[in-house]
Amino acid sequence: MTASIPREQVTGLLLAGGRGQRLGGVDKGLQTWHGRPMAEWALQRLAPQVGTCLISANRHLADYAALGMPVLADAEGDFPGPLAGFLAGLSAATTPWLVTVPCDTPNFPLDLVARLANAAITQDCEIAMAATRSPDNAEALRPEPVFCLLRCHLRASLQAYLAQGRRQVEHWARQHACAFVGFEDSDAFFNVNTPDDLGRLRSLPAG
Repeated sequence: MTASIPREQVTGLLLAGGRGQRLGGVDKGLQTWHGRPMAEWALQRLAPQVGTCLISANRHLADYAALGMPVLADAEGDFPGPLAGFLAGLSAATTPWLVTVPCDTPNFPLDLVARLANAAITQDCEIAMAATRSPDNAEALRPEPVFCLLRCHLRASLQAYLAQGRRQVEHWARQHACAFVGFEDSDAFFNVNTPDDLGRLRSLPAG
């Protein structure tokens, strides 16, 4: 039998709090794909995999609230990065687990949470992080740090890490029992950073 965590024990957090600098400073989650904001597509993909959803955002809060989920702003200003969103989610979640996904990857796997949960349970880990095959070395796994399942008791650890001025998701995760879960379909993790990326995404069919 495949080990798992009941979906009701997992809160999903959509990360939409970045600057979008390489995209000209626009709010990535609100850029449209097939007529709807990318954040809406990502939430639609995440919701069936978890018990409840939250959104981490730092601007256009009313637009994100219109998607029907509670919106959390970072405690710090100046867009301190995804770990600040992680901390907001860990502080707000009422479940034992939190899973994070970014707003600019609307085709992430439909079994993302189930596979991360299986790894966390079978390997007795506090964190399970998605990974894909490196294009330069098919044997090597390349972490996808913002696709992360973590125990909510890690809040204090993360708060201390951020207080040191550190911002790297993978560096913090490796300080704990962390499993890296390989996904073969690297295209499912294609994300939007530049105008060219957005153009490429808009050429793809909705998943």
